[in-house]
Amino acid sequence: MILTRISLTLILLFHLSTAFSSLTPAVKEPNSENPKSILMIGNSFMYYNNGVHNPLVRLIRASEELGKGHKIRSITINGSSLSWHDVNSYINNSNIGSFSISSKNVLSNYDFTGFDMAIMQDCSQCPIHPERKNLFHDYVEKHSNLLKRNGIEPALMMTWAYKDKPEMTSQLAKEYTVAGNKNNVLVIPVGLAYANSTRIHPEIDLYTSDRRHPSKAGTYLSACVMFASVFQTSPVGNYYTFDLDKNIARNLQKIAWTTHQEYYEN
Repeated sequence: MILTRISLTLILLFHLSTAFSSLTPAVKEPNSENPKSILMIGNSFMYYNNGVHNPLVRLIRASEELGKGHKIRSITINGSSLSWHDVNSYINNSNIGSFSISSKNVLSNYDFTGFDMAIMQDCSQCPIHPERKNLFHDYVEKHSNLLKRNGIEPALMMTWAYKDKPEMTSQLAKEYTVAGNKNNVLVIPVGLAYANSTRIHPEIDLYTSDRRHPSKAGTYLSACVMFASVFQTSPVGNYYTFDLDKNIARNLQKIAWTTHQEYYEN
Protein backbone atom coordinates (compact mmCIF):
# COMPACT_ATOMS: atom_id res chain seq x y z
CA MET A 1 0.00 0.00 0.00
CA ILE A 2 2.81 2.43 0.91
CA LEU A 3 4.69 1.63 -2.30
CA THR A 4 1.52 2.14 -4.31
CA ARG A 5 0.98 5.60 -2.78
CA ILE A 6 4.61 6.53 -3.43
CA SER A 7 4.30 5.38 -7.04
CA LEU A 8 1.13 7.41 -7.58
CA THR A 9 2.81 10.48 -6.08
CA LEU A 10 5.81 10.09 -8.38
CA ILE A 11 3.54 9.70 -11.40
CA LEU A 12 1.63 12.85 -10.40
CA LEU A 13 4.83 14.86 -9.98
CA PHE A 14 6.20 13.59 -13.30
CA HIS A 15 3.08 14.59 -15.19
CA LEU A 16 2.89 17.95 -13.46
CA SER A 17 6.54 18.77 -14.17
CA THR A 18 6.01 17.90 -17.83
CA ALA A 19 2.87 20.01 -18.10
CA PHE A 20 4.45 23.05 -16.46
CA SER A 21 7.93 22.85 -17.98
CA SER A 22 7.33 25.54 -20.61
CA LEU A 23 5.21 27.90 -18.48
CA THR A 24 6.61 30.64 -16.30
CA PRO A 25 4.03 33.16 -15.08
CA ALA A 26 5.55 36.52 -14.15
CA VAL A 27 2.83 37.31 -11.60
CA LYS A 28 2.90 34.78 -8.77
CA GLU A 29 0.25 36.27 -6.49
CA PRO A 30 -2.44 38.96 -6.63
CA ASN A 31 -1.79 42.53 -5.58
CA SER A 32 -5.11 42.56 -3.74
CA GLU A 33 -4.90 40.90 -0.35
CA ASN A 34 -8.14 39.09 0.40
CA PRO A 35 -10.28 40.97 -2.18
CA LYS A 36 -13.78 41.45 -0.84
CA SER A 37 -15.56 42.41 -4.06
CA ILE A 38 -14.92 40.39 -7.23
CA LEU A 39 -16.39 40.78 -10.71
CA MET A 40 -16.42 37.78 -13.06
CA ILE A 41 -16.54 38.46 -16.80
CA GLY A 42 -17.02 35.57 -19.20
CA ASN A 43 -19.43 33.10 -20.73
CA SER A 44 -21.07 29.73 -20.12
CA PHE A 45 -17.84 28.22 -18.78
CA MET A 46 -18.44 30.50 -15.78
CA TYR A 47 -22.24 30.27 -15.49
CA TYR A 48 -22.86 26.51 -15.74
CA ASN A 49 -24.13 24.78 -12.58
CA ASN A 50 -25.61 28.01 -11.25
CA GLY A 51 -22.27 29.78 -11.69
CA VAL A 52 -18.73 29.19 -10.45
CA HIS A 53 -19.15 32.22 -8.18
CA ASN A 54 -21.51 30.21 -5.96
CA PRO A 55 -19.07 27.49 -4.85
CA LEU A 56 -16.26 30.05 -4.72
CA VAL A 57 -18.03 32.37 -2.30
CA ARG A 58 -19.04 29.39 -0.16
CA LEU A 59 -15.46 28.12 -0.04
CA ILE A 60 -14.51 31.61 1.15
CA ARG A 61 -17.22 31.67 3.81
CA ALA A 62 -16.12 28.23 5.03
CA SER A 63 -12.60 29.58 5.63
CA GLU A 64 -12.60 31.52 8.90
CA GLU A 65 -9.24 33.18 8.23
CA LEU A 66 -10.63 35.08 5.24
CA GLY A 67 -13.33 36.77 7.29
CA LYS A 68 -16.72 37.90 6.09
CA GLY A 69 -18.28 40.35 3.66
CA HIS A 70 -17.14 38.89 0.33
CA LYS A 71 -19.33 39.59 -2.70
CA ILE A 72 -18.94 38.17 -6.18
CA ARG A 73 -20.85 39.47 -9.20
CA SER A 74 -20.91 37.45 -12.43
CA ILE A 75 -21.62 39.06 -15.81
CA THR A 76 -21.66 36.41 -18.51
CA ILE A 77 -22.90 36.12 -22.10
CA ASN A 78 -23.36 32.71 -23.69
CA GLY A 79 -20.78 32.02 -26.38
CA SER A 80 -19.09 35.34 -25.79
CA SER A 81 -15.52 36.47 -26.24
CA LEU A 82 -13.90 39.33 -24.37
CA SER A 83 -14.66 41.57 -27.35
CA TRP A 84 -18.38 41.30 -26.57
CA HIS A 85 -18.08 42.74 -23.08
CA ASP A 86 -18.44 46.46 -22.33
CA VAL A 87 -16.31 46.34 -19.20
CA ASN A 88 -16.49 50.10 -18.64
CA SER A 89 -20.26 49.88 -18.22
CA TYR A 90 -19.85 47.06 -15.69
CA ILE A 91 -17.48 48.87 -13.38
CA ASN A 92 -19.11 52.29 -13.56
CA ASN A 93 -22.76 51.25 -13.21
CA SER A 94 -23.77 52.18 -9.66
CA ASN A 95 -26.94 50.06 -9.99
CA ILE A 96 -24.96 46.80 -10.03
CA GLY A 97 -25.26 45.19 -6.62
CA SER A 98 -27.30 48.09 -5.29
CA PHE A 99 -30.12 45.96 -3.88
CA SER A 100 -31.34 42.46 -3.17
CA ILE A 101 -34.76 40.92 -2.55
CA SER A 102 -34.98 38.03 -0.11
CA SER A 103 -37.09 34.87 -0.43
CA LYS A 104 -39.61 36.64 1.82
CA ASN A 105 -39.82 39.56 -0.62
CA VAL A 106 -37.86 41.91 1.63
CA LEU A 107 -35.92 44.58 -0.27
CA SER A 108 -32.46 45.59 0.99
CA ASN A 109 -30.54 48.50 -0.54
CA TYR A 110 -26.74 48.75 -0.67
CA ASP A 111 -24.23 51.39 -1.64
CA PHE A 112 -22.13 50.47 -4.67
CA THR A 113 -18.55 50.27 -3.46
CA GLY A 114 -16.87 49.11 -6.66
CA PHE A 115 -14.73 46.04 -7.27
CA ASP A 116 -11.33 45.01 -5.95
CA MET A 117 -10.69 42.45 -8.68
CA ALA A 118 -12.12 41.36 -12.03
CA ILE A 119 -11.56 37.81 -13.31
CA MET A 120 -11.89 37.48 -17.09
CA GLN A 121 -12.00 34.59 -19.55
CA ASP A 122 -12.35 34.44 -23.32
CA CYS A 123 -14.29 31.96 -25.46
CA SER A 124 -12.96 28.41 -25.40
CA GLN A 125 -11.22 28.63 -28.78
CA CYS A 126 -10.52 32.37 -29.00
CA PRO A 127 -6.97 32.42 -27.54
CA ILE A 128 -5.79 29.74 -29.99
CA HIS A 129 -7.96 30.25 -33.07
CA PRO A 130 -5.91 31.71 -35.95
CA GLU A 131 -8.56 34.34 -36.67
CA ARG A 132 -9.20 35.30 -33.02
CA LYS A 133 -5.83 34.84 -31.31
CA ASN A 134 -4.62 38.41 -31.86
CA LEU A 135 -7.97 39.80 -30.75
CA PHE A 136 -7.72 37.80 -27.53
CA HIS A 137 -4.44 39.51 -26.70
CA ASP A 138 -5.77 42.91 -27.80
CA TYR A 139 -8.82 42.72 -25.55
CA VAL A 140 -6.92 41.35 -22.56
CA GLU A 141 -4.70 44.42 -22.85
CA LYS A 142 -7.62 46.80 -23.41
CA HIS A 143 -9.71 45.52 -20.51
CA SER A 144 -6.72 45.14 -18.18
CA ASN A 145 -5.63 48.73 -18.75
CA LEU A 146 -9.17 50.00 -18.19
CA LEU A 147 -9.51 48.06 -14.95
CA LYS A 148 -6.16 49.24 -13.63
CA ARG A 149 -7.02 52.88 -14.38
CA ASN A 150 -10.11 52.41 -12.24
CA GLY A 151 -8.23 50.86 -9.34
CA ILE A 152 -9.40 47.29 -10.04
CA GLU A 153 -6.95 44.41 -10.29
CA PRO A 154 -7.47 42.33 -13.45
CA ALA A 155 -6.96 38.57 -13.50
CA LEU A 156 -7.41 35.87 -16.12
CA MET A 157 -9.08 32.48 -15.75
CA MET A 158 -7.17 30.04 -17.96
CA THR A 159 -9.82 27.85 -19.57
CA TRP A 160 -9.62 24.11 -20.25
CA ALA A 161 -9.34 21.77 -23.21
CA TYR A 162 -12.33 20.00 -24.65
CA LYS A 163 -12.64 16.46 -23.34
CA ASP A 164 -11.83 14.98 -26.76
CA LYS A 165 -9.11 17.52 -27.62
CA PRO A 166 -6.51 17.33 -24.82
CA GLU A 167 -3.93 19.04 -27.01
CA MET A 168 -5.77 22.30 -26.34
CA THR A 169 -4.43 22.34 -22.77
CA SER A 170 -0.85 23.35 -23.58
CA GLN A 171 -2.00 25.75 -26.31
CA LEU A 172 -4.41 27.59 -24.03
CA ALA A 173 -1.96 27.58 -21.13
CA LYS A 174 0.68 29.18 -23.30
CA GLU A 175 -1.56 31.98 -24.61
CA TYR A 176 -3.05 32.80 -21.21
CA THR A 177 0.38 32.86 -19.61
CA VAL A 178 1.79 35.06 -22.38
CA ALA A 179 -1.17 37.45 -22.03
CA GLY A 180 -0.77 37.53 -18.26
CA ASN A 181 2.95 38.25 -18.48
CA LYS A 182 2.51 40.93 -21.13
CA ASN A 183 -0.07 42.78 -19.04
CA ASN A 184 1.39 41.97 -15.62
CA VAL A 185 -1.78 40.28 -14.39
CA LEU A 186 -2.48 37.11 -12.43
CA VAL A 187 -3.40 34.00 -14.42
CA ILE A 188 -5.52 31.40 -12.60
CA PRO A 189 -4.52 27.96 -13.99
CA VAL A 190 -7.92 26.27 -14.13
CA GLY A 191 -7.22 24.61 -17.48
CA LEU A 192 -4.08 22.94 -16.15
CA ALA A 193 -6.00 21.66 -13.15
CA TYR A 194 -8.53 20.04 -15.49
CA ALA A 195 -5.72 18.26 -17.32
CA ASN A 196 -4.11 17.10 -14.09
CA SER A 197 -7.40 15.86 -12.66
CA THR A 198 -8.21 13.98 -15.86
CA ARG A 199 -4.85 12.21 -15.72
CA ILE A 200 -4.82 11.39 -12.03
CA HIS A 201 -8.56 10.90 -11.43
CA PRO A 202 -10.12 9.84 -14.75
CA GLU A 203 -13.07 8.46 -12.79
CA ILE A 204 -14.13 12.06 -12.00
CA ASP A 205 -15.90 13.41 -15.06
CA LEU A 206 -15.34 17.16 -15.28
CA TYR A 207 -17.50 17.59 -18.37
CA THR A 208 -21.13 17.52 -19.46
CA SER A 209 -22.21 15.37 -22.39
CA ASP A 210 -21.09 18.02 -24.91
CA ARG A 211 -17.46 17.45 -23.82
CA ARG A 212 -16.91 21.20 -23.41
CA HIS A 213 -18.91 22.63 -20.54
CA PRO A 214 -18.19 21.80 -16.91
CA SER A 215 -20.02 19.20 -14.92
CA LYS A 216 -20.71 20.03 -11.29
CA ALA A 217 -17.31 18.52 -10.42
CA GLY A 218 -15.69 20.70 -13.09
CA THR A 219 -17.26 23.86 -11.72
CA TYR A 220 -16.15 22.92 -8.22
CA LEU A 221 -12.58 22.33 -9.43
CA SER A 222 -12.60 25.76 -11.10
CA ALA A 223 -13.75 27.35 -7.85
CA CYS A 224 -11.05 25.55 -5.86
CA VAL A 225 -8.32 26.79 -8.20
CA MET A 226 -9.67 30.35 -8.00
CA PHE A 227 -9.79 30.06 -4.23
CA ALA A 228 -6.15 28.94 -4.13
CA SER A 229 -4.81 31.54 -6.57
CA VAL A 230 -6.81 34.58 -5.56
CA PHE A 231 -6.63 34.06 -1.80
CA GLN A 232 -3.30 32.19 -1.63
CA THR A 233 -5.01 29.65 0.59
CA SER A 234 -5.21 25.88 0.24
CA PRO A 235 -8.71 24.52 -0.35
CA VAL A 236 -7.64 21.12 0.99
CA GLY A 237 -9.78 20.29 3.99
CA ASN A 238 -12.36 23.01 3.32
CA TYR A 239 -15.69 21.61 4.48
CA TYR A 240 -17.72 23.07 1.60
CA THR A 241 -18.12 20.35 -1.05
CA PHE A 242 -20.78 21.74 -3.44
CA ASP A 243 -22.87 18.67 -2.51
CA LEU A 244 -20.33 16.40 -4.16
CA ASP A 245 -19.16 13.13 -2.63
CA LYS A 246 -16.66 14.03 0.08
CA ASN A 247 -13.89 11.92 -1.44
CA ILE A 248 -14.40 13.46 -4.87
CA ALA A 249 -14.39 16.95 -3.40
CA ARG A 250 -11.21 16.24 -1.43
CA ASN A 251 -9.43 14.88 -4.52
CA LEU A 252 -10.41 17.96 -6.50
CA GLN A 253 -9.20 20.21 -3.68
CA LYS A 254 -5.82 18.45 -3.76
CA ILE A 255 -5.53 18.75 -7.53
CA ALA A 256 -6.36 22.46 -7.32
CA TRP A 257 -3.72 23.15 -4.67
CA THR A 258 -0.99 21.05 -6.35
CA THR A 259 -1.67 22.76 -9.69
CA HIS A 260 -1.52 26.15 -8.00
CA GLN A 261 1.83 25.38 -6.38
CA GLU A 262 3.44 23.94 -9.49
CA TYR A 263 2.28 26.70 -11.84
CA TYR A 264 3.47 29.62 -9.74
CA GLU A 265 6.62 28.01 -8.34
CA ASN A 266 8.01 27.01 -11.73
